[in-house]
Amino acid sequence: MGEQHAVHGFFHLPLVSPDFESRPADWLGVGEALTRILSAASPLAVEHAQVLDTLGRGLAEDVVADATLPPWTNSGMDGYAVRAEDVRSASTSNPITLRVVGQVRAGDAPGRGVATGEAVRIMTGAPIPPGADSVIRVEDTDREREEGVVCISDDRDAGHNLRPAGQDMRRGELLLGRGHSITPGSIGVLAAAGRRVVAAHRRPVVAVLTTGDELRDPEHFADVRAGAGVPNSNGPMVSAMVTAAGGLARTLANAPDDAAELRARIEQAADADVLVTLGGASMGEADLVKGVLDEMGYRSDFWRVRMRPGSPFGFGWLPRGTRLQPVFTLPGNPTSAFVTFEVLVRPFLLRLAGHSDVARRRVVCTAAEPIRAPAKLTYFLRVTLEGSGSALAARLTGPQGSGLVSGLAHARGLAVVPEGVQEIPAGAGVEVMVIGA
Repeated sequence: MGEQHAVHGFFHLPLVSPDFESRPADWLGVGEALTRILSAASPLAVEHAQVLDTLGRGLAEDVVADATLPPWTNSGMDGYAVRAEDVRSASTSNPITLRVVGQVRAGDAPGRGVATGEAVRIMTGAPIPPGADSVIRVEDTDREREEGVVCISDDRDAGHNLRPAGQDMRRGELLLGRGHSITPGSIGVLAAAGRRVVAAHRRPVVAVLTTGDELRDPEHFADVRAGAGVPNSNGPMVSAMVTAAGGLARTLANAPDDAAELRARIEQAADADVLVTLGGASMGEADLVKGVLDEMGYRSDFWRVRMRPGSPFGFGWLPRGTRLQPVFTLPGNPTSAFVTFEVLVRPFLLRLAGHSDVARRRVVCTAAEPIRAPAKLTYFLRVTLEGSGSALAARLTGPQGSGLVSGLAHARGLAVVPEGVQEIPAGAGVEVMVIGA
């Protein structure tokens, strides 16, 4: 690689890069490839957005509680607020009778206190009246068979069913830190903190470009039935993966195997934050992507990774006026595109969107069948996950050819077989990158 410098928040950029035709394959290990990709990413600009518009984005500020919640000790269920000492010995054979002196609902003031021998009818979330230290559930009472009097037949709730003031959050407490990935649960916390607007990083705009004369969109599916073309599954699939990663996908029209047409499509992506190409980047005669990128001044960071599927993967930079646009060149086989996006592109997009945690969760499962990896590469094999909790078993979705697409719908994880391991026998542990619910 040539000398490196920073441009508009991106770094790790080679100033000099031989063209694809004369450059040998780098054959990086998966870990090194991902490290170089992530070292070249900085979060995009910060926006102040409505809370509901920040789902899936990275938080760009620390969020602290602006109030103590709950503001007062409140009831954990519907029942009767009492003094524990008054009900300690209550049972079905020894019921205790208390005088009901009031009622309090959620949103009410605590009202009058509870004295010895008294009870207050209370609803879930209502403030505990002064003097009370227990809430007896309705099921352990006679529901005031005699008006103004409640009979307690169990003391199991003595000292229980109170939710202390500040149990959820206290004013000034840090709730969510910068870089937090905003989930539906996070939206609830932001709302509880009284936030309508929050600072979050901008979503990356990702141009997705498929290539190849053979590809057919749904409106030309008759060609596929006639054996005169193959479905363009990569464009919709990768665009959906961009969306799932919190990005904004811009799906370009498929580029035929024509250099001028391909260049025109690439030019259409000039204002995107990232360009992802699919197919046309290997060594075939009709693989035009690399040559066209070179003509446009492409600066390659690396090409080829020691992984399967997906080894013909590349990463580099394309000059776009005063900035450099990150470009990922993915293989055209559907499974190769899926796996390389999951392993190498998705973390980059999450980092651009300001997420501090960009890695998929990995778990150790039991191999439900032998998992073979004959070449000296890191394998990522599609698996289903059977069982639950710590007793998960990984089973291959079926044939693992890189040109197959049907198994992707059933994959809940990618079984990772490290370089140099030729087989994981049935019953042995296998690391799985979880990719589905």
